[in-house]
Amino acid sequence: MPLDPAVLEHAFPEFEFAVERGKIREFALALGLEDPVHFNVEAARAAGYADLLAPPTFTRQFWHENGENDPMPHLGYDPKRRLHGEQEFEYHKPLVAGTLLRGRNVIASTREKGGRRGGKMTFVVIETRFLDEGGEVVQVARRTLIETAAPPE
Repeated sequence: MPLDPAVLEHAFPEFEFAVERGKIREFALALGLEDPVHFNVEAARAAGYADLLAPPTFTRQFWHENGENDPMPHLGYDPKRRLHGEQEFEYHKPLVAGTLLRGRNVIASTREKGGRRGGKMTFVVIETRFLDEGGEVVQVARRTLIETAAPPE
């Protein structure tokens, strides 16, 4: 199924979430991290952070709050031919417990490319900007989704 061009004009709603100590600890444990800045407030403060430090990819778990703010279900991609092609993060400032983050997803770019086995592949880059309470950028995350060419009939 080709990319639905209407999604390129769609304004996805902003979402918001509080960065909580318990979630930071859970995420750090799931990643197998041992640095006390993720678990112990005193250690985090001694390292120069205001509170527990979130692991680098912590915001990844909040991209799919609901179908309204996630572009992926709106792309029109066939789930059987959809691939996760690339992931990229830009870090602008440390993310610590107690921060109220606001995020918004946008379609940053699209392109088509010929596949090795014929047909075309469609690439879409979804960008999520995360801002703190003061409106400063904390993190920008990008994910590339690919719909492979349909198999020959």
